[in-house]
Amino acid sequence: MLRTSNAIMNFPIVALRRHNGSVLLDRRQMMKLPFAIAEITCLMLFATALAPQLSAAESKTPAATIDRLYRVDCGHSLANDESVWTPGENKGKSIEFSSTCYLIQHRGDYIMWDTGVPETAIGDPEGWSTLPSLIVYHLDKTISSQLAEIGLKPADIDYVVVSHTHGDHIGNVGLFPDATVVMQQPEYEWINSPPPSDPNLNTLVQLARKLLGHPHRLKLVTGDVDLFRDGSVRLLSTPGHTPGSQSLMVHLAKAGYVILSGDVAHLEDNFERDIVPALNVDKAESISSMDRIKQIMSEYDAQLFINHDKHQTDGLKLLPDFYD
Repeated sequence: MLRTSNAIMNFPIVALRRHNGSVLLDRRQMMKLPFAIAEITCLMLFATALAPQLSAAESKTPAATIDRLYRVDCGHSLANDESVWTPGENKGKSIEFSSTCYLIQHRGDYIMWDTGVPETAIGDPEGWSTLPSLIVYHLDKTISSQLAEIGLKPADIDYVVVSHTHGDHIGNVGLFPDATVVMQQPEYEWINSPPPSDPNLNTLVQLARKLLGHPHRLKLVTGDVDLFRDGSVRLLSTPGHTPGSQSLMVHLAKAGYVILSGDVAHLEDNFERDIVPALNVDKAESISSMDRIKQIMSEYDAQLFINHDKHQTDGLKLLPDFYD
């Protein structure tokens, strides 16, 4: 039998109260309870009174979920040297990548996560490229035509959230002139700073400035952000690929937590082995960001959708199908 009841019943307070001051049970009510029940009740209520309440962002069971997550086909590409993404391995070997965007339905709001290869590339046998000597992108479906499959048009999109500013991720930002464009401030500052000395990075930055343009509604954020303040859509700062790279975690009623990678990793094997592509701006930050995502996956039992991993992407649902 517990032997703490006397101490608790004689505790110098007239009532057990929650952290916000409301009364749980006063001493007179407590004395009317049978002895064994009273001592157990005291212990439980005493703990409740002292325990702080977790917010949705702090707990792992947030109050809200998104309604639907759609995968949007935003292109595919062929690179002529896989070792650029797997340094020290696969020299001169070609590799196919997917380019994936996502549409998120959150109550009455629609959010595009990245915008893929420019629609002007549709049907072009020559393709489109960010770095022509290395990789060429092709587009089989436009975002506009895919949105139309579910009765939407570009004007219906409320937010465009940018993982980072490489051209295959922001190629269609201009399709959504009335949407709020959300990106990390370090990313915006990077592409608007003096050009990098590396010629490839310089090319990517100049292209980023052109494709991003000057959004009418630009929201710059720093670090992690709970977009709707309900735990359903969370931006996760994952720098390394670029200075302001970010990933996105959504919470679904049936599918649970899903993390959309951005380019925190390009391939599942890279992610598992902490392999950093040669074009990443910071190797140490890249590894730290991958490790951070692994930790979040463990804490939230989340699955990771890797944007460019064609093998994984080919097995995911595609719009008009969705995750809920």
